Amino acid sequence: MGMLKNHKLRHRAHVCAFNSLRFAARLRGQLSEFAPSLAETLQTVGEELAAIARDECANEQERRQLIEGLKSALRALELSEAARAHIVSQLEPRIMAGETTRTTAEAWTRIAV
Repeated sequence: MGMLKNHKLRHRAHVCAFNSLRFAARLRGQLSEFAPSLAETLQTVGEELAAIARDECANEQERRQLIEGLKSALRALELSEAARAHIVSQLEPRIMAGETTRTTAEAWTRIAV
């Protein structure tokens, strides 16, 4: 069962990163006013993968599978080795910690009171 879960996590991370980066690149290529910057896109991908790590990964090994999926998506997009290493080094700590930047409903409740 562990191998199947690892494969699913790796695949899910690959699809998330690949589709997000490819879609944003297409929008930028069409000079759309709604196109997110590369930094915004990476922030979103990091947020998604950190949420998956927080909610679905029980240990460090499973979180490493998310990082492997991210790496495979970056390879599929044919980014340079330096760009891949830079992106992974930026997102890896968030994924491993499972830290998202979104505030929870509890935080909004505390602010409102």
